[in-house]
Amino acid sequence: MQIPDSAFRIVAGTPQVSVAFLRDKVPATKRFSQWMQRTHSKLCQAPPEILKCCSDELICGRFPGPTGWLDASDALALLTYSIYSSRNTHLVAAIKEKAGVTLPVANHESTFAGQFFDALSPLLASFWRDTRRYYEIQREKVIGPYRVDSLIVEKSSNTDGSTIIRHYVIEFDEKAHKSKRYRFNDLKRDRWFRKNCPEIKLIRVRHEEQELWLEAISQLRMLKSLEDCYVHCLRTACEPLQSSELLITSQSSQSAYESEHNICWFMLKRPKQRLRELKELLERLGIPCQGGRTIRFKRACLRRYGF
Repeated sequence: MQIPDSAFRIVAGTPQVSVAFLRDKVPATKRFSQWMQRTHSKLCQAPPEILKCCSDELICGRFPGPTGWLDASDALALLTYSIYSSRNTHLVAAIKEKAGVTLPVANHESTFAGQFFDALSPLLASFWRDTRRYYEIQREKVIGPYRVDSLIVEKSSNTDGSTIIRHYVIEFDEKAHKSKRYRFNDLKRDRWFRKNCPEIKLIRVRHEEQELWLEAISQLRMLKSLEDCYVHCLRTACEPLQSSELLITSQSSQSAYESEHNICWFMLKRPKQRLRELKELLERLGIPCQGGRTIRFKRACLRRYGF
């Protein structure tokens, strides 16, 4: 993507981007003013070094009109901290190249990873009120031969007064992780953690799924991967068979969409197309299945996941 000259200007040494251009290019901005307001509320929780790059007008919530202009740094901040920021990566790169400005980031970290963990930290802090779980977050932690995006230590009290400690590694996977080289290295890293640090739960969050994952753990009030949640939905939808093969029928799938049977029911969105949606979950997990009026797949494919 390239920004045309008509959508870019420099005023008093400050590069600016046309609001009309952003309205046309940013996904899900048919109601641009609402998008700006929702994004502004998220941006206000960003670290001080990010907010220092923003104009006073943006910080105060004064937005330009449809034919106005945004400082390039303001545009970058909004696009980075917006909902579904993964859809804005090409636009962010184009503004950086055209305007020659960037947002500050920590070492070994991308801007998008920074905004993700900025959103995660207060969410985990809110768990204390409901679950009495306390979370310590260590960014860019070195474990063995690897540097991880985040090591999270969960502490909770047992009934006998002792402390239960659990460890999680949260890896934020941006678009580059879909490449062959990244996939190979990620699999190698995952195998190392399973072999050498079995006490650590490794959770990978795809950039394009970050909002869905944050919503899932917010509802569950616990740290789980999307894969664990999806498998829980699939298990709930299966008929109680004892064989090595699992079966989902139109009737058995109903349980997965009911809150009294499935703690993750809120993740399923198409109750009138249950078999189609559940088959898509199997495809998302890379689990081979046979479709039709029933869905069949191997029980062993679910062993790695679950609550």
